[in-house]
Amino acid sequence: MDAQDKQKKDILTSWKEIAGYLRCDVRTCQRWEKESKLPVHRFIDSSKSRVFSYKQDLDAWLENRAQSETKNRWRYFFFLSPVAALAFIFIFLIRPHMPGSPHDFSIEGSELVMLNKNSKEIWRFDTGIKNLRDEEYYRNQFQTRRISDYHIGLVYPLFIIRDIDYDNKREALFVIKPIILGESMEQLICFDYRGKIKWSFVPGRAMVFGEKKYSNMYAIKGLDVEDLDQDSLSEILVVSNNIDMFPTQVVVLDHAGRLQREYWHSGRVSYFSCYDLDKDGDKEILLSGCNNEYDRGFLAVLEPDFKSGSSPQTGYYKPKGLFQGIEGQYILLPNTNLNTMPFRRDPAIQIHIIEGEGLSLETVSGLIFEFDFNLELKEIRFADRYEDLHNEAYREGKTDSEFSPQIMAELKTRLFPEVLYYNGEDWISNPLMARNKSSAKEKE
Repeated sequence: MDAQDKQKKDILTSWKEIAGYLRCDVRTCQRWEKESKLPVHRFIDSSKSRVFSYKQDLDAWLENRAQSETKNRWRYFFFLSPVAALAFIFIFLIRPHMPGSPHDFSIEGSELVMLNKNSKEIWRFDTGIKNLRDEEYYRNQFQTRRISDYHIGLVYPLFIIRDIDYDNKREALFVIKPIILGESMEQLICFDYRGKIKWSFVPGRAMVFGEKKYSNMYAIKGLDVEDLDQDSLSEILVVSNNIDMFPTQVVVLDHAGRLQREYWHSGRVSYFSCYDLDKDGDKEILLSGCNNEYDRGFLAVLEPDFKSGSSPQTGYYKPKGLFQGIEGQYILLPNTNLNTMPFRRDPAIQIHIIEGEGLSLETVSGLIFEFDFNLELKEIRFADRYEDLHNEAYREGKTDSEFSPQIMAELKTRLFPEVLYYNGEDWISNPLMARNKSSAKEKE
């Protein structure tokens, strides 16, 4: 074969022939020409579409391309190797020894010791209180409310670990509580995940009810953390009792510990929670307990943006300088003949939400008042506890008859109209007329 015949055999004269030689499609060859300098030539005296290429040129191009890809692979390897090594070091050597996020705790004398999920200490804080409550006490009031082991009703958290500002870092809300009531001022401290104090809150203040001034010493009953107004930032509900007498303070703090609003009640609050009663997206604050002026159990519903003020009171129980009637609804529950027997008052100690129907309010004696979500009374029931107390009173000669369906029917008939609603000025038995969200009156 002469040189001319060999040259003719080594030349490819169309995109189709070039693509066949390279074992790819025509479009790929055209892209390689533009992006990777594929050695393709055009006939000078022909249209632009007529191309040719030499096999030896294509072979050389393929070899250079393979060498370039090999170099790039090594370049990526040398780049990624240190990154992979650093990742390995971080994951297996450094991260296991990092402090981590607050998860659990222990109490050692006067010190709060914060632990991560592996029960390793990440920081500690000395409260300076020699008689700080022990770990068992705080463990029983950690994170959520629960049934009390010592009395009828619930106990509320004094220690909560939660991300209260939604920054993916957990804060610790801790109430410093001494064993001896009133030995030192109680306070709520918010720690960041590293143990640095973000803010603190001291409950209560000196208050005047009637003509009597009460001390500023308050004991925190418990906490609740809720996003009341659905703004992706938590509010902190703090309920505190005066250590000597009846005033109770309910405050709403923002996530930075700033006081947003406060509510003063003349009588202990036994139960508190938050629930969207009217399904408007914002959660109402539900309170129950005992109103000392009227010696009755109560239910109060506060709007999330309620105006600071107090429960509706008169005379000795009336706080000075505060608005009254600021509740969305305030209800007094009736007493029965049992109220004068084993105990003087019958506080409402627990609220149960009945999804799709309403709520029920349970008293210490075992009376259960069922309301719809408009807070209209629908039913009165009697728990076994009430029946037992009634029969015990009968055996002791303190009531005329044993508990029976007839006694139950008579009690219902008497108790229904004695459920009273505050309308901003007076007590009435019509719940619809007691809607009172904007008629607060300032005390003189």
